[in-house]
Amino acid sequence: MSCTVCTVLPVRNAWIAECGRNRQGPYLSKGMALRVAAVEAQALRQRGNNVRIAVQDESGDVSAEYCLCNRFKHATRRLAN
Repeated sequence: MSCTVCTVLPVRNAWIAECGRNRQGPYLSKGMALRVAAVEAQALRQRGNNVRIAVQDESGDVSAEYCLCNRFKHATRRLAN
């Protein structure tokens, strides 16, 4: 089974939460976009989907990632609001 990625990404002066093809936002803070992505990811996981949350920085690199399907947590940098 493939893994759905719920990504929090910066867009201009705001943040977007994108889960699969579903995009929500823009939000004024990274924290709010992360909360939205977490709720969406949890809903997908409860329906039996493999899912992970990824946070991108301004350059498009993943700065943190949390996999809900394997209970694996990996953070390369601390998240800031």
